[in-house]
Amino acid sequence: MAEAPAEFETKVLIMCGGKGTRMWPISNLNHPKQFESLLGNQSMFRQTVERVLTGFKPEDIYIATSESFGEHLIKQAPEVPETNFVLEPAMRDNLGAVGLATAVINKRHPKAVMIMLWGADHLVQKPEAFMAAIKQAAELAHKNEVIVHVDTPPTYPSVHNGWIKIGEQREAVNGHKVYDFEKQVEKPDEATAKKFFADKSYLIHVGYMAFKPSLLLSYYQKYAPVADKILQKIAPTIDTPEFIPTLKAEYPKFEKQSVDYGLFEKLPPKSQWELPADMGWVDVGTWELLYQGLPKDKDGNVIINKSKVNLIDTRNSLIIGKDEGIVGVIGLEGMIVVDTTEGLLVCPMNQAPKVKELYSKLYE
Repeated sequence: MAEAPAEFETKVLIMCGGKGTRMWPISNLNHPKQFESLLGNQSMFRQTVERVLTGFKPEDIYIATSESFGEHLIKQAPEVPETNFVLEPAMRDNLGAVGLATAVINKRHPKAVMIMLWGADHLVQKPEAFMAAIKQAAELAHKNEVIVHVDTPPTYPSVHNGWIKIGEQREAVNGHKVYDFEKQVEKPDEATAKKFFADKSYLIHVGYMAFKPSLLLSYYQKYAPVADKILQKIAPTIDTPEFIPTLKAEYPKFEKQSVDYGLFEKLPPKSQWELPADMGWVDVGTWELLYQGLPKDKDGNVIINKSKVNLIDTRNSLIIGKDEGIVGVIGLEGMIVVDTTEGLLVCPMNQAPKVKELYSKLYE
């Protein structure tokens, strides 16, 4: 097994707390999509852990998730020490979650570089390129007081992802080009996404980055002071008998806000760098993103569990058969059909974002 660079300590944080509201019925209230073996026999979370284990030791891996998912994930990643699971006692979006996990790692490993992997529900079809990129980002973060992002060139004009505009090239190191981070635009409309796609200075925001935990916490103090006050109450109790009661009392006070809006958009110029990488990355954040990221058959269809799916005159569609029966589809164009034991989804591809509304109607 290749190890992290010997000259500095590196810890990898896997964020795994989302509910997957845009991926019903695969993702449901008690079984978020990262626990699902959508492709292959392993869950996407387990695939993520194994991908990281090719370059790092189990004790170097941290996992941030909801307290309600903790037992399930601990069973799926038995190599990772249980003390490395950072369990959030309430769903407060990820500004608080990132701050808490960073505070834990900073207290235990104050001189380490931290690699944060956003989401345990990504597919990475070029794992060697992924590992080379995140290790290079960690080395740059070790040598410089910056956040180093690893993002990927777009394959289509997505309205479901954040986009990153890169600036001037700073350097080239070990085959990787490094650029200034100019700005981030979250989930643009279709016209803007097409403009970004045509402009070669934009990347898709993957959410992989490396930084010193102390640096990120200093940004919380300066740019997210309300969240920082909560962290300041929790951090001194980490690894003491007071930690759990303090966490349960203080963590629910975090505003429900994403770290992108609550922190990263406020950071000053030159505080972030970009390292683009072609990793064969596919976001399993929405059904449309999954469709766009996977190979198509001659009719433009993506079929998962082909033995259970029969098509006639159907094109440019995503068809998934996860239930015991046969799925028969006739005469559809640009559709999503997902059949599971939890439920059946039939939806036009261009209305995939409304699945989140359906999830809310069903469970919330």
